Amino acid sequence: MNTTYRAARLKDAEVLTMMSTELYGEMISRKNLAQNKIVATLFFYEQRHNMGAVHVIECDGELAGYAISFCYWSNEYGGLILGIDELYVRRLHRRKGIAGNFIRSLIRAGGHDQSYAGIEFSMHAGNDAAVKFLDALDIPRNAQSTYVRLFGKEY
Repeated sequence: MNTTYRAARLKDAEVLTMMSTELYGEMISRKNLAQNKIVATLFFYEQRHNMGAVHVIECDGELAGYAISFCYWSNEYGGLILGIDELYVRRLHRRKGIAGNFIRSLIRAGGHDQSYAGIEFSMHAGNDAAVKFLDALDIPRNAQSTYVRLFGKEY
């Protein structure tokens, strides 16, 4: 199996939209998602490479998954934190180590010419598969809570 990772491009928009819809379709709490925003996210990061990226995961030339990453400086942890907003691997390609290898490759690459101080995942409550994945990577649940209020848009 030949697995590669690359920056998503506009030509990937259609399959990224399908995969994003698949991801949200697997989460009961997000089945009624009013609008898929992956293309807007792709445009945003194409214009602002320093803020993050949309990544495509390919296995044997086939688009097998995607991820959205970003980084920020944490005063609390004293360094750059790698953030994963979404990570999705299609069912056919799961349980092959693809997602874990992808995360490890991002960590090894670092950001803005320095190593990451840590990694942060965003996931929906009740996503048991994500909890198992993070446990396997030895990424513990943080005791801190994140609260989000959205301005001006309905979900």
